[in-house]
Amino acid sequence: MIGSVSTEMEEEITTSTTGEWRTVSDPKQAGWLFSQELLHSSRGSKSLFLSVDIRQDKEEQDQTLVTFYKRDNVQWTSPLRCKLQGDVATGSGVDRHMMSSVIFKLMSGFHINFGGAAITKIFEGEPDHLVPSVSDELLCNNMFTVAGRMIGHSFLHHGPSFPGLSPAIIHILLGGSLETIPVTIRDCPDLDIRDAVKMLEGDAELKECDAIHQLSLSWELPAPNATNRKWLSEKLLLHAVIERTRHQINQFRKGLQETGLWPLLIHRTDVIRLLFPRESEAQVTPQIILDCIIWPSSITVIFESYKVQDAGESDVMDVCRVSGYLKTFIGDVSPAELKSLVKFWIGWEVPAKVMKVEIVEATLPTALTCFERLRLPRHYTAYKTFHQDLCACMSTCDSGFGSE
Repeated sequence: MIGSVSTEMEEEITTSTTGEWRTVSDPKQAGWLFSQELLHSSRGSKSLFLSVDIRQDKEEQDQTLVTFYKRDNVQWTSPLRCKLQGDVATGSGVDRHMMSSVIFKLMSGFHINFGGAAITKIFEGEPDHLVPSVSDELLCNNMFTVAGRMIGHSFLHHGPSFPGLSPAIIHILLGGSLETIPVTIRDCPDLDIRDAVKMLEGDAELKECDAIHQLSLSWELPAPNATNRKWLSEKLLLHAVIERTRHQINQFRKGLQETGLWPLLIHRTDVIRLLFPRESEAQVTPQIILDCIIWPSSITVIFESYKVQDAGESDVMDVCRVSGYLKTFIGDVSPAELKSLVKFWIGWEVPAKVMKVEIVEATLPTALTCFERLRLPRHYTAYKTFHQDLCACMSTCDSGFGSE
């Protein structure tokens, strides 16, 4: 639950974190220390209040999130308070859920009609090669500034990062030069432009190249010929990926800078991979989750209105059986389902250092997200039923918690 920090604790945080992020060897620790220092410096500011009504449709919920992050002259390091209207959940679990929702929407798209599309994606392309959309509508609505604020804000609150961004975009975003940019054909989401670049890169005779000719002229580049084809292929690719998205990248940078992260990214370049990880690095694996779990004791268990009591032989058998079902579930399901489990358990997809399991008298699985605690009913005697019920409860994350 959200609570106040004592004066002694505040002084301890200030003393222990001031400037230490510059010298610690672990980039995760550096990011955490920097965020704590930044948030602590604004602890006296007026709180930011983000409220979403989960009883509304997806369009209205998404519009609420975008409106919140479109506000200008906001101190994004101010204390954050989140509320889910229509859900009984309160406390830090709601904050985690909201940060998770923000990044999820940024990756999957917003149910907002910009330019005739039912779902609007701010970034497009294939995994690990996402680039800003070239939509003028998104640019005019400052959606890339919104994206930068969302990603920076989530990082400040130790929430999910934004995976899959193209290394070429990251390079330019952080001030890299065109001469050293790591752009590749996979960074170009337009398949027609990809085909043109591939044709120019090859050695086959250029036939029926009117489309390439027109494309070159539209971007103020010379027409293709036998001597300039490889040079032209590089120019077309660079223009498609970088030159067409210059304004989007500038907006994106502005949004990130407004969250206060820029000094960290400039002085600790090893943190950049934490802010923009590869998709494979952002996956949640069974072992990652298993390493975080604190399993129920075989000596005491929680039954009868969640009160701790000494365990009898049958109680211990129930604990072992249901705990085993959870281990099987974690080992068998897909990465996407693992993320859903973690989100149901603690409020977002980033596993906590300690995630507790309790076996209880109950009808269905529940979660105390504020305390990173998963409560599983003892009555399960078949894995199939356990699997079905847990999946059903996990699906409530998008409409609330299903937690107590």
